[in-house]
Amino acid sequence: MSRSALVLPALALALGLALTGCGGSDGSDSDAKSDAPAISHDDFVEQANAICADANADLQAAGADLGTNPTQDDLVAFISDTAVPNFQGQHDAIAELGVPEGHEDDVDALLDALQDGIDKVTDDPDGAVSPDVDPFQDANAAATELGLTDCASS
Repeated sequence: MSRSALVLPALALALGLALTGCGGSDGSDSDAKSDAPAISHDDFVEQANAICADANADLQAAGADLGTNPTQDDLVAFISDTAVPNFQGQHDAIAELGVPEGHEDDVDALLDALQDGIDKVTDDPDGAVSPDVDPFQDANAAATELGLTDCASS
């Protein structure tokens, strides 16, 4: 895959973000997420990974349309118009799965970190193109902690 230096950070952000759905801002708080129906940990991991894998594939396909030399404006538009809604969809779908018993705090931490990352990217899409910025670092760590392999990048 031959992409310019600017494309790699944007796609890494998008794909790494695919992370587990980069959160969505629906005004709900942590306690509301823990009120979701119970689900086994194995089912949660399997279903969350499937959500992320599908979203990652969509992001990769959309990212290919950027070409090899996108402008800063192209990258920002991709992040704002494609990546952020994708991340929001992942976040919302994972939040609807339910919460594995004993992992309420872990799921809340994941969804909160995803939302924080999405909010940062939404507020400053230009900054998200920087290779030095990883607004989803905490979400990646939380996803990994839960055993989500398709929802986290290292």
